[in-house]
Amino acid sequence: MVEVYGFSFTKGLTTKFCFSFLTFHLGEVMKKSFRCTVILILGYLAVVLVITSSILSAQEVQRIKPEELKKLMENKADIVVVDNQPKGAYDMEHIPGAVNFPWAMHIKGPVNLPRNKVLILYCACSHEEDSTDVANQLMEFGYHNVKLLEGGWLRWVELGYPIEKK
Repeated sequence: MVEVYGFSFTKGLTTKFCFSFLTFHLGEVMKKSFRCTVILILGYLAVVLVITSSILSAQEVQRIKPEELKKLMENKADIVVVDNQPKGAYDMEHIPGAVNFPWAMHIKGPVNLPRNKVLILYCACSHEEDSTDVANQLMEFGYHNVKLLEGGWLRWVELGYPIEKK
């Protein structure tokens, strides 16, 4: 009698069959387990790659402080302030002279913003998430003079800077 993992087998053909079955079964489980592990690792690496590329591209976008933007506006600099909030929020209030270009998961061309001026984007997110995404998408469309308003709409309002209401 042979014992394997608590199971008793008699010697002979039955034992041979059981050992062959166990060996085959364990081999298949290991193959499937290996495949699952490889798929999980590849999936993890893909996610890390996407996150890393997003972070790196987000770091390429220059930022401008609200104080700097206010001075540029007072000096009538040749810039375009771009509000990335939804139209309803823009209609309620926005930075004076800003144009509304709401965030979208995928911007569809043609983009109706000037390429020959500095675009200063802002949103009401706590870390400029929407305007960062819009800036990255615009850069994919060939816009290179794009900056983010540091602190966005919330910081602008907090500083008591002028707002335009409709």
